[in-house]
Amino acid sequence: MMITNDDINFMQSAREEMLAGRKFKVELLIEATNSVDPDTGEPLEPQVTSKLVSAHVTENAGKQVEINDGILTKSADIKVDISIEEWTPVTFFNYAQKKYKVIGTPQKGIGQRNRVEVLGELIH
Repeated sequence: MMITNDDINFMQSAREEMLAGRKFKVELLIEATNSVDPDTGEPLEPQVTSKLVSAHVTENAGKQVEINDGILTKSADIKVDISIEEWTPVTFFNYAQKKYKVIGTPQKGIGQRNRVEVLGELIH
């Protein structure tokens, strides 16, 4: 059986209802490209602006580090689901007075991609 457009629309509306009241503000930290001083050629400090988005947040209760077949893997400290329309690619974000580094951004959704699962590693 195939998923129809009506099924996709229903899943999207049901997801919004499930997450109502369970979303939190996340601050995406947008860094302008590094520029150089026109006189000295020295790199200038990157300019950072921010964008507040509403997202479903899942915090993990501690780090898990494993070595499988000689490959080091580490779970994320936080998972933030942001709608694809609100997502802006960034390297860092703030949540609950903590700063995180983005370590993955897989796109998710059933039938069509509708959100980005932002995986973060706690910096401070």
